[in-house]
Amino acid sequence: MRFYFLFLLGLFFHCSFSQNYNVDAIPKEVRQNADAVVRLDKMDVIVEDQDKMEVSSKRVVTIFNENGNEHVNAYAFYEKNDKVSELEAIIYNAQGEEIKKIKKRDFLDQSAIDGGTLYSDSRVLVMRYTPAQYPYTVEFVKQYTTPNTAFAPNWAFLDDYRVSTEKSEFSFTMECGIPFRHKEENFESYQIEIKQTEKSIAYKAKNLKAIKAEPLSPSFNDFAPQVKIAMDQFHLEGVDGRASTWKELGKWMNDELLEGRDNLDEGTVQYVKNLVQGVSDPLEKIRVVYKYVQENTRYISVQLGIGGWMPISASDVDRVKYGDCKGLTNYTKALLSAVGVESYYTVVHAGGQMKSFDADFPSMQGNHVFLNVPLDEEEVWLECTSQKTPVNYLGTFTDNRNVLKVTPQGGELVRTKAYLDEENYQSTKAEFHIVEGNNIKGKVKILSKGFQYDNKYWRTGNTKSEQEEFYKSYWSYVQNLRLDEVKYQNDANNIEFVEEVTISVENYLSTAGDKLLLVANVANRNYGVPDRSRNRKRPLVIKRGYLDEDEFIVHLPEGYVPETWMLPVKEETKFGTYTISIEPLEPGVLVYKRRLLIKSGEYPKEDYKLYRDFRKKVARYDNSKIVLSKKES
Repeated sequence: MRFYFLFLLGLFFHCSFSQNYNVDAIPKEVRQNADAVVRLDKMDVIVEDQDKMEVSSKRVVTIFNENGNEHVNAYAFYEKNDKVSELEAIIYNAQGEEIKKIKKRDFLDQSAIDGGTLYSDSRVLVMRYTPAQYPYTVEFVKQYTTPNTAFAPNWAFLDDYRVSTEKSEFSFTMECGIPFRHKEENFESYQIEIKQTEKSIAYKAKNLKAIKAEPLSPSFNDFAPQVKIAMDQFHLEGVDGRASTWKELGKWMNDELLEGRDNLDEGTVQYVKNLVQGVSDPLEKIRVVYKYVQENTRYISVQLGIGGWMPISASDVDRVKYGDCKGLTNYTKALLSAVGVESYYTVVHAGGQMKSFDADFPSMQGNHVFLNVPLDEEEVWLECTSQKTPVNYLGTFTDNRNVLKVTPQGGELVRTKAYLDEENYQSTKAEFHIVEGNNIKGKVKILSKGFQYDNKYWRTGNTKSEQEEFYKSYWSYVQNLRLDEVKYQNDANNIEFVEEVTISVENYLSTAGDKLLLVANVANRNYGVPDRSRNRKRPLVIKRGYLDEDEFIVHLPEGYVPETWMLPVKEETKFGTYTISIEPLEPGVLVYKRRLLIKSGEYPKEDYKLYRDFRKKVARYDNSKIVLSKKES
């Protein structure tokens, strides 16, 4: 009888505390606008010592459609000294009934780095499951220990757009007495419970609704709630560190990661000195050395060393002629030092989002390194992984953001170059002849600078078929396009790219009875109208502005004249300006001029409709037609 009572009590306890994974149990407001709902996201981090951290997590997510599959996040990254002690996933159907259990041995164990990596200690265990129907739910449990405490887990309460969170819990406990720092971001619009003691901090949140993406809005991390954690003393693959300021962190990186790794064979030192013999201008020395690196090395990712943070030595790169961003940057730094030019290894968050290091929160950050060379008149930047990028060209990969410059005296946050709107320049000049009634032939010359150069300079090695593919996409509004000749000129010193393209188009002009309809903007129409955004919640952000200037000379078909001339257009807004004009150049020849300036900046959400209206006008005017009629005899 006693056994029976205990059995019933245990069954009651299990039922009372088991999660109901039935999809119908999700609150309606949490389900709204969601491709996936995180039913529970819970992580507990315990730091037992400077070189011992234990992380336990449980994540339950319901996936409603194919778009939600990417948010399952059932994987575990690990390094060679990590120990994954628990890993399991359970799949449930829409009614919350278990349909599959996946043990640790069933996870796919693979390299965590892509195929471009030659060596790597980083690996990942990935759940393999293909859903037979939607919705389905994944319960994923993970526990691991690691000696690497340099990257204390941060926490995000929302995964991404169109993903809501029913329950989120995160705790960080420091059992060994090391000071740690935390920073809450974007909590203002959310009810997030915080409990803090002398050695721990914990957060809880419930029913965070899914956020819909809005065109031209700030980056998701700029407004989504999150927590950053950093330890003042840490450990990374056998090396202890101490840093509570950017200066301290940079000093540690210099002393532990870089010191002694810039040695070169005397033969190499003498060789590079000979390369710059007779050159006194530091910038010219930089050009010579950088060219040597580009022509004699290649990029291959190498993720060995201190957690992938220590570069392979300069002498090793010199010997094997390859390296990753760390190795090639360190190698270029060593070569420049050999010719008397001082430079600095610099860590950056690379990518198009312009992600900056947080000036108020020193911690291990970044995903890439490149080289800073301070000269008297300017800061010069070198992208040492590229065999094509010019000296001092950042493009959209590393422009306009805070980066960490590592010096022997310590770290220093500096800002990379921001390209002014007018610097992101494209000039298109062309001359066209209308032949055989409604066909057109002509030559187009396009000059690109700034980030518009970024889209072009790497195409110098394109094949004929790749050129065809590019220009048919670039001029996608032109049917029956044929490329006759393409020439490229890449001026790396001035960072300018010139395209000279000879084209012909059949049936370019449309007909209306005995009249011809001509779109005078043959070579640079901009149909980029952002999507409608009703009930907008966030500001309008134009990350990078640009300037296009165009001039097209058009030779009309013999016997035809414009029936009416299009009046000049001038649209001036806070977001930019747009002007076009069509005028006679001489009998039978007209000239089309166009100027479009888009200004970067952040604008109130109320301005979005005004900006969209402006872009609609640009698209409409770019497609404007003029009527050509036969001259009266």
